[in-house]
Amino acid sequence: MKNTLERLRHRVAVFAKMEGKTEFNELSYGYEEIKRVWAEILPLRGKEIKMVGGSLQEEITHKITTRMGAIKEPRNDMYFEFKGQRFEVLYFMPNYKRNDLVEFYCKLIIEGANDYGKSESESDSGAGNEESIT
Repeated sequence: MKNTLERLRHRVAVFAKMEGKTEFNELSYGYEEIKRVWAEILPLRGKEIKMVGGSLQEEITHKITTRMGAIKEPRNDMYFEFKGQRFEVLYFMPNYKRNDLVEFYCKLIIEGANDYGKSESESDSGAGNEESIT
């Protein structure tokens, strides 16, 4: 079994819903980065759902493991970000085998080409690169 330092090899940003005030002194909520932590990201399962009109919806679930004390107050309204990908927390629980770790079960949110971990230049470079054979 790998030790903790070898397993937690991804540096992820942790975002949480924070309360704030607007310019009109009204209560508003938004997400702010609260810290960066070392984590292990493992894909668990994925499924494809066929929608009306022939469109597809993909749902990919991941397990993100961090140290127990890395995130002081874990909540379900948090999300992680790694290499441009957003992982929304579904639920979390301690690792009962190793008491110093906590496991977050997350859903990968895919909204555009950039959410696959590609930059805009990489996703746009695929279009128009056909070679003509003469």
